[in-house]
Amino acid sequence: MRIITIYCFSTLLLFSFILPASSQPEVQTASVFEYLTREDEAKIHLELDLDALLNNRRKPDYLPATLTGSDGQVYKLEVRTRGKYRRRSCEIPPVKFKFQKTELQSHQLDTFNEIKLVLPCTATPAGEELIVREYLAYRMFESLSSFSARARLVRLELKSNKKKRPQKMLAMLVEHEEEIAARLQAVPVQEWGIAHDRFHAEQVALMALFQFMIGNTDWDLEACRNVLVLRPGENKKMVVVPFDFDFSGLVSAPYATPNSQSGLTHVKDRCLSAKGIDPEALQQAKKNILAAKQTLMQWGEYPRLSMESSQEISEFLDLFFTKLSQSPEIPVMIKRGEK
Repeated sequence: MRIITIYCFSTLLLFSFILPASSQPEVQTASVFEYLTREDEAKIHLELDLDALLNNRRKPDYLPATLTGSDGQVYKLEVRTRGKYRRRSCEIPPVKFKFQKTELQSHQLDTFNEIKLVLPCTATPAGEELIVREYLAYRMFESLSSFSARARLVRLELKSNKKKRPQKMLAMLVEHEEEIAARLQAVPVQEWGIAHDRFHAEQVALMALFQFMIGNTDWDLEACRNVLVLRPGENKKMVVVPFDFDFSGLVSAPYATPNSQSGLTHVKDRCLSAKGIDPEALQQAKKNILAAKQTLMQWGEYPRLSMESSQEISEFLDLFFTKLSQSPEIPVMIKRGEK
């Protein structure tokens, strides 16, 4: 197995100036998300009525379940399906965990009681590979900005109480929006059509250029699609946390298609969505991403990737960095096979 080191990069702190030092989040009691993922690829065991979950995938009803952490601690919780495309089409759709707050308190954990779980869309090695690739997209943005969602790989044992043997797979736990907001001492904003001058220009520019880098057009700032809008404090500019990257070229899920408004025909082609974003802020984002090239490229060497995927991601990212550095102007489109 290839072993690599992912270096910390100072760009993680680039946007800490958005919050003054006195208002930076203080160390709090660990959340159940943090506790379950305190080690890399922690093992969790989930038991539920899988048939009932699948039969009710289109309903918002919660079903009882039991989760056991890597330390043997058992939690009673509720689960329900979530998402859009994957909810309809995957063999096992993404789910949301909802823990009992009183039980979390009894374990000296914070009361953030919801976590997202993303499972392989198909019960195949290829399905697991897509989970890893999407996980890398989360980690890449986390290495660029503290205003990011945390995602962690877990080794999941999924047992239906109607079957004897559990299914084993790699899965991904993703931090819930409520916990993200609290960690960043921010308030979620649920408005459509927010004026661009209400956003922190450099942070939004970084997010948009990151989406361009990974070839993701499945997001929309005005409609708040696949982005979490946060206001860090009163009278402060809003920031944007992206999530759900399975329709990106970096992931290249077989079901993924580009946004119809982008004019693209393949997810590995790129189109920059930067309407209303300050050009000077985009140039600063360009400098920041180019400076982070080594860190971002190293994620493409993640040991869980197959050699084929690792090479594919490296070539995909390298084309972006080549095009970005060739001209003072930021390209608005990058097509596959360009040099």
